[in-house]
Amino acid sequence: MTAIDKRADAPHTDDRRWIAEPIRLALMAVLVLSGLFTLAFEVLYLPVYLGASHLPAPKETSLVAAPLAAASGSGAIAFPVTVLLAAALNVLLIAAMRTLTDSIRVALLPVIVWTFGFLACTVAGPGGDLVLLSDWPTLLLLLCGLVPPLAYLYLRPVQH
Repeated sequence: MTAIDKRADAPHTDDRRWIAEPIRLALMAVLVLSGLFTLAFEVLYLPVYLGASHLPAPKETSLVAAPLAAASGSGAIAFPVTVLLAAALNVLLIAAMRTLTDSIRVALLPVIVWTFGFLACTVAGPGGDLVLLSDWPTLLLLLCGLVPPLAYLYLRPVQH
């Protein structure tokens, strides 16, 4: 056996691995926290609909803000924009996690955190305020936030 063959048979020792592992874990933590940040954006902008909404002109003495949701008959399609963002961003978070880990359970962490954050938004706060109401856009947000990433993991071919 030559010296080259002995190096090939020796266990692989990479001196830079102690640097790469913390960076990988930090990236995974950022992706998990991104699940919460995207949820906050999606929940806060849930009343914004597709289409052209015609908000009433502000009155000079009015202190009441104009509603974000489009009024019926305003030409807007009654479909919340952020449910599409929830579907796309959660799939992207899962895809990014799959590049950092081979474990499906670890790759699901951003969506698991997103789900717990969603459930926390459905519970009344100390003053009785609700962030998410019991209506169809909330249900659509939940479905679009969970079904596409789970379908992505299910339908994605396993790479060896």
